[in-house]
Amino acid sequence: MADRETGCFRPAVSKEGEMDLKQLQYFVASVDSGSLKKASEILYTSQPHVSKTIKSLEAELQVELLKRKARGVEVTKAGRKVYEHACRVLMEAGQIQNIQEEEEIHILCVAANSSDCLAHLFRCFYTDQMQSGIHAWYMECGTEEIFRLVHRHQAELGFVYVDEKQMIAFRQMMEYRHLAFEELWRAEPRLFAGPKSPVYTAPSVTMMELRNLDYVQMQDEQDTLSIQLLQRSEDYQYHRRRGRVLTTSSRSMLARMVADTQLCSISCGFCPELVGGGTIRSIPIRGTEGSIIFGCIRRGRGVLSQEAESFMEYTKKRHNKPEQEQVPAMDEK
Repeated sequence: MADRETGCFRPAVSKEGEMDLKQLQYFVASVDSGSLKKASEILYTSQPHVSKTIKSLEAELQVELLKRKARGVEVTKAGRKVYEHACRVLMEAGQIQNIQEEEEIHILCVAANSSDCLAHLFRCFYTDQMQSGIHAWYMECGTEEIFRLVHRHQAELGFVYVDEKQMIAFRQMMEYRHLAFEELWRAEPRLFAGPKSPVYTAPSVTMMELRNLDYVQMQDEQDTLSIQLLQRSEDYQYHRRRGRVLTTSSRSMLARMVADTQLCSISCGFCPELVGGGTIRSIPIRGTEGSIIFGCIRRGRGVLSQEAESFMEYTKKRHNKPEQEQVPAMDEK
């Protein structure tokens, strides 16, 4: 019910003072199915029992949650708010119930800046380890989100690109969060262009030439240090204000837009050869050679799990030189 002081929803409470999850389950099932009858079939119970349980929830909350109609039920405005809270409560309750099972199963959790090469290595590693029953979680996101995930023990390893000119500030952030950083290899930003781009045949490009192009960029790369380096924040923000940057969270869309339009992309992590770019060229940007450090963030205290140690060793052995040298660029064939 709603707390009069905070205005926040509190889960339904029975006469004994314990949360009645069944009421929330029945209500959520009824909203999702749009029918008390369908909800009863999903819950393996009778329709009258579902109706009675939801009415008891409405009585406790003192608000109408569902409007009963001839062809089903319709959630009310108040019911919609309760539904959103109920879904979260049920999800969290499920996580609590699974704690014992999760304690027995270690999950390798990795967070990383967008990197086709690292993703490729992770896929190979996971494939090699599948027979051992490994459990794994891999997420691509921005650097700040990686900081948060590793700091809060939600990810064991975090892989990021760092501009070498900003390493002092970067390491200060590491110390503040009690995190450690290990350099793995050096990389450089590249311009990726398709046949319709005006610089498609260029052997290399200058910083000045980048200003005349239109771009498509991955969403999680918008605030990474490498992108700020590439066009010197002011230039990049200028492009964004003029609508000359298409932002997407889809690597597939980015590859297709670069291949089929005049849009280019600047990245340290994009590798067309690994994502089926076909005719996309990787063009060096003069003055940026080896300017980006790729490395791993981990918590400063404690030891890595066996799975995390294995993946780190696998990554070092399979990739011991810059990313663009691992897979030949289109213009080097």
